[in-house]
Amino acid sequence: MTLIIEGKRRSLKVNIDTDTGNFLFAGVSLPENTNTFFEPILVELTSYFKNPKPKTKIEFYVEYLNTSSALFLRRIVMLAEEAHTKTELTIDWYFEEDDEDIKEFGADFKSVFKIVDINLKEIEENPYA
Repeated sequence: MTLIIEGKRRSLKVNIDTDTGNFLFAGVSLPENTNTFFEPILVELTSYFKNPKPKTKIEFYVEYLNTSSALFLRRIVMLAEEAHTKTELTIDWYFEEDDEDIKEFGADFKSVFKIVDINLKEIEENPYA
């Protein structure tokens, strides 16, 4: 199953491909109703992590996000963390070389999780901008 949400000016592009175990979150996350936006994502991921693929890859190409979106991204990683014994998990947090805010957010985000590692990866330009 695949859940695709096309990114808009104020919401993330989301591609959850449960057939491959590859998940993408990219763009700006400022949805008017954060709960409504993220609920189907959490439902899909909760189902996936009950019986995940041998390898799971989560990529974050976030340009900007609000506090409520950050809490939901944390919940996404928490779901992955709970299933870390069932899948080889890779989580990548991409940031543009001149974007100190997103880099710092990624570093703070990384420090929250003790079981899974979040790879901070500097890029020249966000391909989803």
